[in-house]
Amino acid sequence: MKSIHILASIMASLTCCISFAQHRDTSLTIKGSVITALRRSGIPSGGTGSIEIPGAMVGNTPMLLGEADLLKAIQLLPGVNPGTEGFSGIYVRGGGPDENLLILDGIPVYSPGHMLGLFSVFQEEAVGKATLYKGSFPARYGGRVSSMIDISSREVQAGRIHGSVGVGLISDKLHAEGSLGKGRMNYSVSGRGMHTLLMDGAFRAFKLPANYHFHDLHAKVAGYLESGDKLTVSCFQGDDMLYYREDNDRTDISWGHRLGSVHWERKWNDAVASSTVFGISGYRMRFGQRTEDAAPESIGSGITDIIAKSDFSYRSWNNHEVGFGTVIVRHGFLTGRSEDGGHKARNMAGIESALYIDDGISLGDRISIDAGLRLELFTSGRWTSFSPEPRVSVTGRFGNAATMTASYTRMSQYVHLLSPPVTTLPMDIWVPVTRKTRPEYSDQVAVGLELDGASGFGFSVECYWKSLSNVLEYKDGVIFIDDCDNWEEKVSCGIGRAFGMEILARKSAGKTTGWFGYTLSRSERRFPDGSISGGEWFPSRYDSRHCISAFLSQSLSRRLDAGITWTFTGGGALTVPDKDGGMPHRGNQRLPPSHRLDLGVKHHKAMRKGERIWNISIYNAYNRKNPNIVFPVLNGLDEDGPGSLKTVSIFRILPSVSYTRVF
Repeated sequence: MKSIHILASIMASLTCCISFAQHRDTSLTIKGSVITALRRSGIPSGGTGSIEIPGAMVGNTPMLLGEADLLKAIQLLPGVNPGTEGFSGIYVRGGGPDENLLILDGIPVYSPGHMLGLFSVFQEEAVGKATLYKGSFPARYGGRVSSMIDISSREVQAGRIHGSVGVGLISDKLHAEGSLGKGRMNYSVSGRGMHTLLMDGAFRAFKLPANYHFHDLHAKVAGYLESGDKLTVSCFQGDDMLYYREDNDRTDISWGHRLGSVHWERKWNDAVASSTVFGISGYRMRFGQRTEDAAPESIGSGITDIIAKSDFSYRSWNNHEVGFGTVIVRHGFLTGRSEDGGHKARNMAGIESALYIDDGISLGDRISIDAGLRLELFTSGRWTSFSPEPRVSVTGRFGNAATMTASYTRMSQYVHLLSPPVTTLPMDIWVPVTRKTRPEYSDQVAVGLELDGASGFGFSVECYWKSLSNVLEYKDGVIFIDDCDNWEEKVSCGIGRAFGMEILARKSAGKTTGWFGYTLSRSERRFPDGSISGGEWFPSRYDSRHCISAFLSQSLSRRLDAGITWTFTGGGALTVPDKDGGMPHRGNQRLPPSHRLDLGVKHHKAMRKGERIWNISIYNAYNRKNPNIVFPVLNGLDEDGPGSLKTVSIFRILPSVSYTRVF
């Protein structure tokens, strides 16, 4: 239990430091965005439950702590629950964080957050576009049961060196790109690092014995061979380090991610093209603790993927296109613990391979069918699992304005994330499926209607039903894994269900643009063996009935734009132990809802070389006390005693002014 108290102290320390930083710097920018789901609205829709997000939109979403954030832009979409207010969590259609697959240039990213998840690792200048799939998954995607976020890094622009320099509330960043070798090779480099001086000053001002730092780096080189083939090499590195001391107790937490890939694109003839990727992705976490009355101990975990995949597209005639390919991933899992000078670790490995085929057929001008089949095979030691995954989507067009879609998708997942239910710190452990922890499966049905009117007006509604099997959670009474040898004994497999309706209305043309999104949903879990909540249905941790997002943008002049954004998220479910320390029914308490109003004005002016941009904005304009950090009280030290809920509000009203110089 002492570890939980230390974790709570760390969260409180960061709260104080963030509050201090907010009063020392006002470099927070809030700009507007127009998010729609129709092809004619400027953001392509790939069918039911898929939306393409251009990289330019990321800089137009509300910023927290002066950082443009791809994941926060995605949070504004219907069907996506942001989880805790202010953080970069992505919880799609009732699923957990491990049920989302984030892919950067074809390689999975397992640690997408900096600063305990306050914002993502994807720097705005490095992102080209992102596509969110929350239903109607193409067969080329697999390995997760809730969503896929396919992120492509920015296409390098040929020519002389150009880029941007920025200074924000928390970090400095640099982006540069240009050409080498007489224009046959282009490069791009984006880096970001934390203001160590600012945070050191904050810690000293509040007399907090702590320190924190993060940085990330994204580099890409692309070139064309004499054959016309395109070869791209990209890499990414992101690291976080948190140090905390209280009396004679010391806690160190470090986590980070590294990945690299080689991407080969070739057009064989007018009908056949291919894309081949080789890469490696590695995530690691270490939690170390030294106390006055106990020997030092540490817990570590990590996952390393070695990936090879190849995709082919074949167009035989104008109304028929086939995609097919294969992928193989070698997952390496490591969980370890050191105590009293000894060390014990458990290495696990699994090989996930798949074959797929997608077939897109147009039946005249009104009906199109996208059908696919993915065959998944997972091998770990002597245990093997095989899963056929059919997918089908039918689209019908009525007149020039109405489109109706229906889809069915089956997905499987062979990795699980074990997350502590009482803290948001990165103490997550990735584990593979075993004989005792079977693969997770989902079956999803969705039906949608899209209407596209005159003058940029549009409307869409989509309903879905999703069933889950082999959902993995800690048993009642287990807080986190402290022994890597018997983690399978502390978890249980159950079933789940999620259903809801998503509505999006928008205006995407003219000087006045905007949109309104609403999600009504429900997500539940049940464990028939009785290990959790006596085998009864209970709300999942990220179950939220209502989510609303609204935006209005007005072009005031050639140089001046104004925007207003309002968001509302219903309170999620949280399990709070009773006063006797017992574990009651899961989801026994609901968090208060989170909502806020953001205002922004942007003035931009073209310079002789590049552009300068001034932003004046207000984040959380009516000073709503949203629950940014929440944890249950596990002892009697708090005035409310055990069994109570502790909430901390970090992000109050934040006026800001920022300046950006693009060269």
